[in-house]
Amino acid sequence: MKALFRILIILAAILVVFFYTNQSVKENELLTAPNSQGKVIPNQDVPNVNDKAIPRPKDGLSTLVGKSTNALEKLEGKPSRVEPSAYGYEWWVYDEGYDDYLMVGVEGRKVTQVYIAGVNGAATPFKIGQSLDDIYRSTIIDTEVNVQIDENIYTFILDEEDMKTRILTMYDGLYAQMYFDAKDQTLQAVRFIDGETLVKQQPYDMTYVGDMITSNVPSSYLQVEIDLANQRQLFDLTNVYRTQKGLPALNAAIDLNSIAQSHAASLALGNFSKEGVQPDTLKERLKNAVVNFDMAAENIAEDYLDAPEAINGLLNSEKHRDTLLNEDYNQLGSGAFGKHFSQVFIQSIDSISDEP
Repeated sequence: MKALFRILIILAAILVVFFYTNQSVKENELLTAPNSQGKVIPNQDVPNVNDKAIPRPKDGLSTLVGKSTNALEKLEGKPSRVEPSAYGYEWWVYDEGYDDYLMVGVEGRKVTQVYIAGVNGAATPFKIGQSLDDIYRSTIIDTEVNVQIDENIYTFILDEEDMKTRILTMYDGLYAQMYFDAKDQTLQAVRFIDGETLVKQQPYDMTYVGDMITSNVPSSYLQVEIDLANQRQLFDLTNVYRTQKGLPALNAAIDLNSIAQSHAASLALGNFSKEGVQPDTLKERLKNAVVNFDMAAENIAEDYLDAPEAINGLLNSEKHRDTLLNEDYNQLGSGAFGKHFSQVFIQSIDSISDEP
């Protein structure tokens, strides 16, 4: 009997070792934003500014840019939530369904931008899912785009990668950032934005003549709220993009959010750069948090100005994309700290859903 008992103990130990050594855990390398070098260069030569800009679209959500929030509420109603940004405006988030997902930037009761990612969004003259070739055929596109504000001229410079993944084009008093899936060559989202807000965000390399426009640095308290907003938006947009690809949406998990948020903060604060300090692996962090899983993976990214930019970068990096669009995962934790973003994906039979 004692021999049988010892055998059972040994078998149990073997099963535990087997369980922990056969869990699939994937940690993707840190993804850095394409404009991370922050090339903002004063220019002595005044560029030629196109004074024959294409007329603005007369239909669709882009017509809201420059209008009051009364016009926004009349068209879309009250937002699901209002969240701060690092650039002086608030995001009005409409998240009733992933196919209708919409974010609107509001500053001083005026609409400064609209970000359309849901497939049903009125992105006129574009359509979510439209091919890259079709847009190149129907839209005037250049590698340099000028923004003139009073006597100041700002020139955004797009590189080869930008022309595949996030094109910028100009209308009369309006700019459109088109976010593409370079692999499928389809339009994933559109951001219609006014010139001043575009200059504040500096999403591309830029030269300028005149005075620089910048945003005030958020207080530490406000930055915490901004990080929470980016965390929620990153979760939302992950599911928006997955839904576009016909994949199931992921469940939010508070415990995974904590893991992702802590890791994003550690990346931002440089905790891993100190001599002798090594980060815990994802597997160790999940184990320490007592998270049961069958498969797990992590995406991390830095220097992205907000969640819409981060999700486009992750989609267009092969390894991060494979994780983002893996149909085997069913839970997601998101984290954001400044311009650092983290995602933790797991597959778990014991799937517990919580709000992010």
